[in-house]
Amino acid sequence: MQKKLLIPILVVLVIVIVLITRGCGKKDTKQEARQEEPQDTVADPFDDASAAGNDVRAQFGTMTADENGGVDITVEADGTQTTYTYTDVASDAWYADAVNYVVSTGVMSGDDAQKLFQPEYGVERYLFSVIMYRFAGGTPTETDAAFSDLTGEEWYYDYVKWMVGEGLMGGNGGAFDPNSFLSCEQAIIVLYRLAGEPAVSGTLDGYPYAPKVSESGRDAVTWAWNNGLITEKECVWYPTQAVSRAQVALLLMRYDALIQATGWAPADNPADAPSEGETVTTTMVSDKTETATQSAAVGAEEGDHSD
Repeated sequence: MQKKLLIPILVVLVIVIVLITRGCGKKDTKQEARQEEPQDTVADPFDDASAAGNDVRAQFGTMTADENGGVDITVEADGTQTTYTYTDVASDAWYADAVNYVVSTGVMSGDDAQKLFQPEYGVERYLFSVIMYRFAGGTPTETDAAFSDLTGEEWYYDYVKWMVGEGLMGGNGGAFDPNSFLSCEQAIIVLYRLAGEPAVSGTLDGYPYAPKVSESGRDAVTWAWNNGLITEKECVWYPTQAVSRAQVALLLMRYDALIQATGWAPADNPADAPSEGETVTTTMVSDKTETATQSAAVGAEEGDHSD
């Protein structure tokens, strides 16, 4: 009797197992179809090479990670290849592409002897004048820049003259303060003036340091925030903090992409530069000594200096 009952039970168990196995083997075709549908993506026009109007990556050299955790950037000019090695720039750093951009375009360099770019170092006002002269394709000017702390004999004096003559930078109480560190806000103001001070749309909503923006810099920072020159994705853009070399490189790369995408034509002479007497905190700043070949546009007799 027990054997007769056992046989039907076994048959039922076998049938259940078969059904379960077949059910597990079936694919969810609806889910599969959803996975195959193209997904909406939000492109960053300053970091995405496929973005319309953005061809700044065409100016990039070839960047490869080296065995020491740094990068090698190979730039070709006039049929000659030059490789720059920076042991303090990781290939996946948020500023790696920006370093590639400024090095490949000759706007900034590093300490070739020590193989350092020094991305976290602050940028002095005189050095920013040199960088902006190169970036904007400046030309020598005869107009002197009268500042109490400049004699006219400084190797960077002609660069400062150009910046002042273009209305991109001013002084503070009759002094230029060449060795003071430039703040993030001041760097943005210079780029805003270079762009011809375009009409500003939008607000500083979402910018966490809006209350710290000066009244004179509000238009410039609002313009930069709403056009993606500064975001909170990569680093802190605190207005009065000393701007770092990495941040300057990123600003220049994004500005170039923005100008190409919008077709803006910067004014020949932006508005006269007001006083820039703003306190600059020197977070992330270290002393540095480096030697690199300066742009020959002002004169080869100046010698080699750092940028």
